[in-house]
Amino acid sequence: MHTMIRFLGILFLCCTVVFRSNAQTPYLEKDVTIRSGNYTYEELFRQISNQTGVVFSYTGFDDQQRVSARFDKQPLRIVLNTLFNNGRFSYKLKGKYVIVNYKSAAKSKAEHSSASNSNLILNGYILNAEDSSEVVESSVYIKQSKQSAVTNEYGYFNLSFPKTTDVLSISVAKEDFRDTTVVIFSKQQNTLVIYLQPKSAPVSVSMDSVRITVSIDSVKPSHFPVSDTLPFINPFWKRFKERSANLRNISDTLFTNVSFSLFPPISTNRLLSVNTVNKFSFNLLVGSSKGIDVFELGGLVNFDYGNVRYVQIAGLTNLVSGTSSGVQLAGLVNTVAKDVSGVQVAGLINLDGGKVKHVQVAGIANLVKDTVKAVQIGGIANLNTSYTKGIQVAGIYNHSKNVYGGQIAGIANKGDTVSGIQLAGLVNKAHIIHGFQLSGLVNLAEKVHGSQLGFLNIADSMGGIPIGFLSFVKKGYHKVEIACDENLLGTLSFRTGVDKFHNILIGGMQIAGGRSLWTFGYGLGSVFQLGRKWYLDIDLTAQQLYLDKANFSYNMLTKSFLGIEYRFGKNFSIAAGPTLNWYSSENTAATDPIWSRMHQKALSTSVNGSFTNHLWVGGKLAIRFF
Repeated sequence: MHTMIRFLGILFLCCTVVFRSNAQTPYLEKDVTIRSGNYTYEELFRQISNQTGVVFSYTGFDDQQRVSARFDKQPLRIVLNTLFNNGRFSYKLKGKYVIVNYKSAAKSKAEHSSASNSNLILNGYILNAEDSSEVVESSVYIKQSKQSAVTNEYGYFNLSFPKTTDVLSISVAKEDFRDTTVVIFSKQQNTLVIYLQPKSAPVSVSMDSVRITVSIDSVKPSHFPVSDTLPFINPFWKRFKERSANLRNISDTLFTNVSFSLFPPISTNRLLSVNTVNKFSFNLLVGSSKGIDVFELGGLVNFDYGNVRYVQIAGLTNLVSGTSSGVQLAGLVNTVAKDVSGVQVAGLINLDGGKVKHVQVAGIANLVKDTVKAVQIGGIANLNTSYTKGIQVAGIYNHSKNVYGGQIAGIANKGDTVSGIQLAGLVNKAHIIHGFQLSGLVNLAEKVHGSQLGFLNIADSMGGIPIGFLSFVKKGYHKVEIACDENLLGTLSFRTGVDKFHNILIGGMQIAGGRSLWTFGYGLGSVFQLGRKWYLDIDLTAQQLYLDKANFSYNMLTKSFLGIEYRFGKNFSIAAGPTLNWYSSENTAATDPIWSRMHQKALSTSVNGSFTNHLWVGGKLAIRFF
């Protein structure tokens, strides 16, 4: 039972497919084959009806007239147009009925006179010269009037255009086929069959009863103009080209002085707008072209599959697959697949796949794949995948592979090699910097040939001076110091940075009985080489002192140290020298428990408001390693 149901289901599906396949073929596209001979119209109508299913209807028509005919798998449209080509008869298709109308000689003459002032209807088929198969989505166009049509699934096209010249030049183009131009001297025949030759084969054009000349355009490689751009530009223009048959097929470039457009294809360039370069283009809503030579103004969007020069303005977006040189303004977005030279301003984003020169401004971000030689200003970010020669200014973030100039950002800058300045509110990062890094928080670099100024500076090697609360240079100066002064105040310090300028982090306690006296502090130091192993040390430190189990209060010991250091090797040295000490405390009582632990005779003692100050000379001995 299940097998029977399955069989019936498959049979029903096959019948449905066959029925739909037959039903979908229009009557005028059904093939007709008639052997060569001399037939009456009645005999021809009968054969045609048997092969296509149409029914002929006519009055006042002598179907016993004889006519010579021969057709080999020709569409019914061509057969009927050939049979009724003498101007005395016409036909129209209504459903499956072919209604034949007879015209008297006077009426035919009058209609011919009226038709001479009306549009000419030109139709036909485009076929492959090798196997006579239909060439689908081929472009048929008239350069003079910008009229064009695209063949349907049966290779059929239909064109309507004014009779303005005695000679009509029709161009046919299809990707992977040779461009073909057909020149028609006689306009009596309005149904054509044109054979296109694949590019690898010789050229052949066949037409029936029409005087023509044929020329073959030089074969131009079909290339996509955006082959190496930002990943989000390339797919857009690729899809744009795939959806435009005329853009894929036609290698010719047409030109016009002025173009007006509501939106494609409602344009003075009609369906050939993407193949036409305009000097001046005015687009009420949306316009498309193959390029602009002087000026373009669009209410919403300008699509240009080519180069744009001088001025381009859009209410929303400019999209250019080629280059832009001049001024480009958009309310939201500018996208240029290749180079930009001039001024580019967008309310939101500029997106460019080539080089950018001069000025680029965006409300949110500028994104450029190739080099930038410009002043680049982004409300949020500037992102360049190649080098920047100029200045990047962003509200949040700048990025460029190499920078020759400057980066200024509210939060962060990043560059591979930077020759100039990086200025950021929080973070700067670079692989190599020749110049200066200034940040509110962190500077990061591998090789620095210049200076860093920030709260935290980190580098692999340093050719200048890092200035900040803490600097760490991997191939710089970093020492662990154990020291003792005249008050037997022992300290453990970490010194980091470079010889000429380093930071000192201090912690320690007094080596004495009773309650412990603790200290922690911070300082700056410099080291200058005097000889092969002898160095001059200059330190300035500030240490907070406090007694164990006592309330915390302000007790600041400031030391300036001038000493001599002897380095036994790379990882061990001894330093010693005098210090000038200044102790300042908010304790103004007669007895200060911390000062009493100093056991020093002050050079000067003073009370300044709520603070007591003592000044004396001491000394320090230190060993350093690491």
